[in-house]
Amino acid sequence: MNISKITHFLVQLVFLLLVFESTEAGVYKCTDANSRVFYQDKACQELTAAKLSTQLSQLGAKGDNHYFLWKATAGKGVVYLLGSLHFGTQDMYPLPEGIMDAFASANVLVVEANIHNQKKAEAAQRLVAKGVYADGSGLEDHLKPATWRKLSGIAKNLGVSEETLRPQKPWLAALTLTGQALSQAGFSEDFGVDQAFIKEAEGKKPVLEMESVDEQIKLFDGFSAQEQEQMLLQSLQDFARGPEIFKNIADAWKKGDADAIDLITRQSFEAGPVATKLFKTLFTDRNIAMANKIDELLADGRTYFVVVGAAHLAGEQGILKLLETKSYKISQP
Repeated sequence: MNISKITHFLVQLVFLLLVFESTEAGVYKCTDANSRVFYQDKACQELTAAKLSTQLSQLGAKGDNHYFLWKATAGKGVVYLLGSLHFGTQDMYPLPEGIMDAFASANVLVVEANIHNQKKAEAAQRLVAKGVYADGSGLEDHLKPATWRKLSGIAKNLGVSEETLRPQKPWLAALTLTGQALSQAGFSEDFGVDQAFIKEAEGKKPVLEMESVDEQIKLFDGFSAQEQEQMLLQSLQDFARGPEIFKNIADAWKKGDADAIDLITRQSFEAGPVATKLFKTLFTDRNIAMANKIDELLADGRTYFVVVGAAHLAGEQGILKLLETKSYKISQP
């Protein structure tokens, strides 16, 4: 895997790496006696809908005609908020007409981060400066022996050589392996939702970004050695269930089911201070910054089409709730 490819993984993987980090809980899509779909953290035969909280038992109850798209209005400004899967599959396209109509009505496209092909080489250089060790040491020197052994075995199963991983810091190794796991599960960044709209907007609409690639690199490299190893460990522990998790995420996205996405995400960060720090840095803090940015943009009265990772929209700390606290009216077309 060359460094340019790894760079692209960095930009695309923020959401899917996060929801792939659960150390203990899986997410199972189940059906109760009334054929209602719900999600839980135990195998379907181990827990019935009757034993679930009202919130959990209603997950997936929305009709299939919903999209992972919301409209927020305040004053004269209008923003459409589309949750993105940064890695997708060909059968997701063409996107529903309702989504494309919303995009057509917008004056501006806004994405998390935008790498044009001509900028990949520059991004790769910056990634090397932060994502690999410059002191001659290797990844094995910075991990516990048990972590390295587990990483070596999983990397071999995924077809990633130790030579590729050895110079990388734990956060970059986690991204590299996650990208390979996604690829093996049939997902590709070529079918990422945000990338589809960046291509569609070319020559038609201005494209703004919420964050720069440098900011995203700094975000990951800012974690302590302990936090980076924990991030890597959690990813390794879930790789065996990777295809199932990816499918659950894709199914929830296709239904416009923010509750299911929120459940998957929260379960990945339930236990321990390290998980709490990761969630705050990678979600809560960024969600606040994105909501403030959207609020600033809408002051000019134009219509914006915003595409961010689906998990950033969902939950009590998600962008939708944050905009509601700013007196935005939120609706799901």
